[in-house]
Amino acid sequence: MRPTSRLVACLIAGIAGSPLLLGCGSGPGGGGTGGTSSGGTTGAAGTGSPGTAGTTGSGGTTGTAGTQGTAGSGGNASGTAGSAAGASGSTGSGGAGGDGAGGSGRGGGGGAGGSAGSSGGGAGGRGGGGGATAGTGGATGGARGGAGGSAGAGGSSVGGAGGGTSNPVTPTKNGSRFRFTFGDVVFEIDAMVGGRVGLLTLGGANLIMPSATDPTTWGSVFWTSPRSAWTPMLWPPPPMIDNAAYTGDISGTHVVLNGPTDTSIGVSMSKDYAADAGTGWINITYTINATKAMKAAPWEVTRVPRGGIVFFPATSVTKGPLTITQSNGIVWFDDAPKTATSPDGAKLYGDGMGGWEAYVLDRNLFLKKFADTPASAQPAEEGEIDVYPGAGFLEFEVQGPYTQVAANGKIPWSMQWKVVKVPTSVSVAVGSTALVDFAKQQLGL
Repeated sequence: MRPTSRLVACLIAGIAGSPLLLGCGSGPGGGGTGGTSSGGTTGAAGTGSPGTAGTTGSGGTTGTAGTQGTAGSGGNASGTAGSAAGASGSTGSGGAGGDGAGGSGRGGGGGAGGSAGSSGGGAGGRGGGGGATAGTGGATGGARGGAGGSAGAGGSSVGGAGGGTSNPVTPTKNGSRFRFTFGDVVFEIDAMVGGRVGLLTLGGANLIMPSATDPTTWGSVFWTSPRSAWTPMLWPPPPMIDNAAYTGDISGTHVVLNGPTDTSIGVSMSKDYAADAGTGWINITYTINATKAMKAAPWEVTRVPRGGIVFFPATSVTKGPLTITQSNGIVWFDDAPKTATSPDGAKLYGDGMGGWEAYVLDRNLFLKKFADTPASAQPAEEGEIDVYPGAGFLEFEVQGPYTQVAANGKIPWSMQWKVVKVPTSVSVAVGSTALVDFAKQQLGL
């Protein structure tokens, strides 16, 4: 994949940061009332009735959450989402904030998260899931997740992911391979080869390289960055973190895998995969398990077929061997000619903005969503977002914060993927604002 001389660009490193946390942060007392959201405005739609709010929490207990309102049924156009009350009881000590419940009717919006109370240590409420589908002919587009709950002192809140109500997928197992199937999406992991992703298809079209002429440059893998910490520091990557057999199995609706320890670096890797048919998101949590004190950044490297368009928002970018276009804060690389090469191992790297990147090939859109890492937490000559032109593949990469960790410590890092077909009404071309808007809609932005 990379010539040896590329290592010079990786010898300087220094980042510090924190992993992405999904769900709710720590907040104060019992949750407030969940918000409501509505879809399109046309059509004779029913109106959902709100749930009854719970009672006030006391003595550190959470108030009883209200029941979810019934989503309005959409007519020929968009319906109005049912509203739902979060848990009540803002004065309870230590109570958890209630979660808003998303409407489930056509065009239904997510319920707002519960507001955390003013005392105790309860968690802020989470935003409800977005409505299952956008209303037909409505004025509003795709459904979005609810707003995050207001956190109390020391707490935090996170809105729900857009794209539908939650519907976790139960994976299946065939030998060492684990598969999630939902709609026209197939997502497969091979435990025997580093627990890497080897299949991600949309309508039968694979958006990940399923094989290569060598044992390394295919699929999607997870490494430590920078490469200067690898022993030896040359290619290929250490097998214990790249392609050794991982152990693990299905755990409920998750696939949880653990790799062997690489004693030279002092790490082992854990990978937790899940998928949600309702929202369309594939949720991945990687963990770097340190056996000695060290500093490292999480690094996801995904090989995609050549010929598509990479685009992402960025505050700064070093284009390396690529010819790029920048417009309205978006960096574009068009690989349609498939002529970009990197004889010296150089790559594009940049400081992303907003925590997402996209690759579109034959109207199949591959989105990655992650916590934004500031430039100050990125290694020199590396970036939050990287693109490398390989022989028959592109590396579609993301790096997390460079973090100091003690012996036996952990660096968890979360990533979300989504693949979706771009409508024929949306122009797929460099500089297409319609394509960016469509991507943002899928991201819930």
